[in-house]
Amino acid sequence: MIVAVTFNAALALINAHIVALERTYVVLTEVAVYGAAAAIIFFRVDRRMMPWFLLALATVLLGFLLGLGNGAFNPKFPRDVLVIPVFVMLGMAQGRSSLVRPVLILQTIVFLTAALEAVRPDLYAETFQVLKYYVSTRDYSQNQFWNSESTLFISATRPGERFFGFIEMHRLSSIFLEPVSLGNYCVVVAILLISLWKDFGFWTRAYLIATTLLLLVGCDGRLAGASILIIMAVVPLFRWLPSRWSAFDLPLVLLASAVYVAIVQPTVGADNFGGRVAGSLDLLSQIDLAGFFGLDARLSDIAADSGISYFVLTQSVVGLAAVWLCICLVPNGRDGRSRLFVHSIALFIPLSLMVSYSFFSIKVAALMWFCYGRICCTESVDEATIGRETISRATARPWGTRSFARYSFRNFQHLARE
Repeated sequence: MIVAVTFNAALALINAHIVALERTYVVLTEVAVYGAAAAIIFFRVDRRMMPWFLLALATVLLGFLLGLGNGAFNPKFPRDVLVIPVFVMLGMAQGRSSLVRPVLILQTIVFLTAALEAVRPDLYAETFQVLKYYVSTRDYSQNQFWNSESTLFISATRPGERFFGFIEMHRLSSIFLEPVSLGNYCVVVAILLISLWKDFGFWTRAYLIATTLLLLVGCDGRLAGASILIIMAVVPLFRWLPSRWSAFDLPLVLLASAVYVAIVQPTVGADNFGGRVAGSLDLLSQIDLAGFFGLDARLSDIAADSGISYFVLTQSVVGLAAVWLCICLVPNGRDGRSRLFVHSIALFIPLSLMVSYSFFSIKVAALMWFCYGRICCTESVDEATIGRETISRATARPWGTRSFARYSFRNFQHLARE
């Protein structure tokens, strides 16, 4: 999980100081990360992974079907969604191990790199050479970076006012190399704090709160800051509301966004929250029936600021519904931590999708879905009867592949009856 979050920074270092890289190297590195995750999952397979295995299989099959419908297969589209089941199962494979250690390790890496960037931006720029990395490995050209005096990412030196206006410096990016992902990372850590508050000790809480707040201010996370405040405001409701009710969050956020745009009437496409939301709804309204069924993927090229439109265009409404219902309905939500985590990410995801498609980036998605798998999908099964078999807490252990296949059908029969 830590490698998945940090490998882009490592590749930027290689590109800057050892050898020039191309997009192929980024793709191969990500494939290696998925392969390593799959190997760990294979040797720690558990019957409770079956819904996520089926989601991964369905994602690949849907990608090929939509590729046939569009006349070309784009591996990026199934890859965008595969990060969910793969890292959920990786989190489940962790078993009962604590999340405290990996989270603290990652937080320290992110914070120290951001501190270096804030104190010595020249050294950070020379070390990672972000502009050079993105021009070499992505579809960027150098003239897209409007600040000719900076080698940082495009939005790190955006013109206009900052959300946290009292900070007079560029937006921090840390190991993520661009500030949006750092903001999303802050939201995930905040959700972890909310969900696992009792599991973290006093000093762990203090460290995570202080460093996350500094990172949030440093990256000027407009959406991130608003998302954290909204989630904290509705936490009392999440504590008693069943986690499966989170399935309504996506349509409710869409409805609330439409009402907001109708009342405020922001300028479509403006570089602010209102403009992004208005632009997202405007693009969504332009999608025809073929687009809703994933047969007009070409439009996805202009959906960078509309994650919800990108999701529909690349996965179809069928794929979107399958992914969303898996996220919201598979966890039983009996545990309070699981209930808080499911509700929180189910609120954050649609908020994020209204202004960008950064939700699909492995740099933050790996952490979010790893924690989801560990917190929400590893609850013990207490005397649950599956067919004629009684599965007790003692039997909730890794299973061999034969047992995995043998009990999967009975498991789904039981889930259907529930």
